[in-house]
Amino acid sequence: MIKNDKKTNVGLLIALEVLFLAFVIALDLFSKAVIMPFLLENGRHFELWTGVIELQYAENYGASFGIFEGKTMLLTIITGATVAVLVGTLIYLKNDSSKMLRYGLLTIVGGAIGNIYDRITLEYVRDFIEYTFFDTLFGYGFAIGNIADIFCLVGVLMVIVYVFFIYKEGELKSRFKRFNK
Repeated sequence: MIKNDKKTNVGLLIALEVLFLAFVIALDLFSKAVIMPFLLENGRHFELWTGVIELQYAENYGASFGIFEGKTMLLTIITGATVAVLVGTLIYLKNDSSKMLRYGLLTIVGGAIGNIYDRITLEYVRDFIEYTFFDTLFGYGFAIGNIADIFCLVGVLMVIVYVFFIYKEGELKSRFKRFNK
């Protein structure tokens, strides 16, 4: 018989969060490992849905929209520090905190780690998703991204939803272990 106590629940929560984080990272790295060679073999471009979304081989030596071009070390340090802060926040949050907040932060961390891996191993980030609907609708191109970028965006949106629709004033302070001893 499984003992239903707080430590078992905390252990299960941590295990689920680690599995989720591993899934996010693995999906990003797997997509890059499969799609990038495919694009290299097929002329660096593949149309998925004309005028909406295409696959385009790109090596990003900067951040979004080409900012910090060639500053791989700086971007790696900034991203690493951000990941450390977010992981520290997750560690200090009580385990009964909002799942929206916890999984939003985990999603951001997973996406960031996927891109850090590229920066450390390749000195650039492998990008391949081109949102051509921006050019179709608005007449200008948009940045080419990857699955990690999508995870980061979804995570930020989850945190925003938490802040605007779920968070109650004073709640966050009560959710941190350190302030409730």
